[in-house]
Amino acid sequence: MFSVIKDDVKAFRQALKGQDLIFYLGLAFIVLYYLRPQVIIPGLDIIPWMQIVILVGFLTMIGNNRLKFTGTHFLVFLFATLVWLSAMNSLYPHISSRDMTTPFIFALEVLFLSNCVKNIKQLQLLLIVFFLCIFKMSLFGARVWTMRGFGFTNWGIQGPTGFFQNSGEFSLLMAICAVMSIPLILYMKPKTKLYWLLPITAIMTVMGASSRGGQLALLVGLVYLLLAYKKVSFKKLLYVVVFAAVAWTLFPEEQKARFETAGSDQTSTTRLEYWEAGIEMAKNYPFLGVGFKTFPEHYHRYYKVSDGSYLSTRREVAHNSLIEVASTLGIPALILYIGFHFSVFSRRSLVKKHKDPGLDLKFLESFRVALNASVLTYFVGAIFMSITFYPYIYFLLALAIIKMRFSREREREIKVKKGVFGGGAKAKVVRNKNAVVK
Repeated sequence: MFSVIKDDVKAFRQALKGQDLIFYLGLAFIVLYYLRPQVIIPGLDIIPWMQIVILVGFLTMIGNNRLKFTGTHFLVFLFATLVWLSAMNSLYPHISSRDMTTPFIFALEVLFLSNCVKNIKQLQLLLIVFFLCIFKMSLFGARVWTMRGFGFTNWGIQGPTGFFQNSGEFSLLMAICAVMSIPLILYMKPKTKLYWLLPITAIMTVMGASSRGGQLALLVGLVYLLLAYKKVSFKKLLYVVVFAAVAWTLFPEEQKARFETAGSDQTSTTRLEYWEAGIEMAKNYPFLGVGFKTFPEHYHRYYKVSDGSYLSTRREVAHNSLIEVASTLGIPALILYIGFHFSVFSRRSLVKKHKDPGLDLKFLESFRVALNASVLTYFVGAIFMSITFYPYIYFLLALAIIKMRFSREREREIKVKKGVFGGGAKAKVVRNKNAVVK
């Protein structure tokens, strides 16, 4: 078992050798973003590593003619522009002006990461590095929940400092990575079961994080995978039932009670009030909303119910990304935001119409299913969290752009081969040329 891991690590290290600088910068971006060594080791946090990596990456891409701009990139930058317009016309300019550059930073990150990978081998290596960074976090989360005796706490499980510190956002990251890793592990057909530790520990973290939104998102992603692979035989269904029964048994009683009272407890009713207020804001300010990042302030001023509870004294976010976008940025921005999801989700199979698709297309098909499950998981989580300006969707967009580019390249190659070797017009041209030469 461990000899297999040792051989795989050796092969991984060999594959990393000899790659180009742009790809290494992409790997550095992933490590800095998700492993965060500059935060773990304070002595490293003396220069802006992330900004330097991206700047050097763009300069190298331009110098090597590797910077490609797609329609999806245009949508992301258009969305950032709408955010800027919303901030400039905000009802609360002192709030909206604080982080106006954030959407453009995400757009630049999508452009950078989507251009760092030039072939499928590099994509596979990048995903391995990403999953290794995530595994460090999922192992931590699973260990915390296990040491807690699979018990329940109101604060759940905190993630690393930054975007994923909050238990809800941390659980959603783990849910997305769990469903993303499963199709790729199935594609690999590894000789050892140890690789399944990633999705297992990620699922354990979601269960221990006490976030109903994250847990529901994970469930939707897993159901999609089950349907995507059409493995709903009696035996497989029995496995699912057993797994669900074990998972429900491990669920703390307090967490079960939270699901049973969903929709009627104070947290649910309060969030419904936020959503109703957000919908009304969107109706009153349909084009640019009340202003970038101003939902808490506007709600507090005009919709807050002063009933003496602790929630009535807090400035809360919308707890729904769709409503957050519509209320603060306007309906045009909401249309673009929903369009992001369709840019990631793909219904067209890459292997069904090919008799011999080859290993590359088979991998890309597994990757397509992984991205579909991931964006569905994200969408469900986004219904219960205000995470529009978190890395999830932008990372998925970058991967989707890479997948789309490689898919088109492989299908183009297959068409050319069929034209040459399948007796098509190109084959006739080749034969005629040969005849002339003879």
